[in-house]
Amino acid sequence: MKGVIIKMTVIEILKILSDNNRLRILNLLYVQELCVCELEYLLGISQSNLSKHLRLMSDAGFLESRRQNKFVYYKINALVLTEHPFVSLIFKTELKREDYLMAELAKLQRYQESELSCHNITALIM
Repeated sequence: MKGVIIKMTVIEILKILSDNNRLRILNLLYVQELCVCELEYLLGISQSNLSKHLRLMSDAGFLESRRQNKFVYYKINALVLTEHPFVSLIFKTELKREDYLMAELAKLQRYQESELSCHNITALIM
């Protein structure tokens, strides 16, 4: 839903946050924009499962996407964070209490420091 601004309700946001896989995806996207193959690599989620969650969150207006060559990159819609500050608070404080989410952020940090990119990740996950 590139370029389309959808105003989300608190109930819609809570529904999105209520799924563990979506929380894991958003936890990483809160830090930075990532492509589908990077999310698949970092989270160990199948491409079909990941795509289902990304599509749901994009359709709801929670995520924005852009295509660069054959890769699709996702990021959290800044408007959601601006209009609903409690969402940022959840990522900055509450999710820091979850060890598995912190471990995934550490994996993201290692990935950022590595030589890996979308191009060579694609070969790894195939």
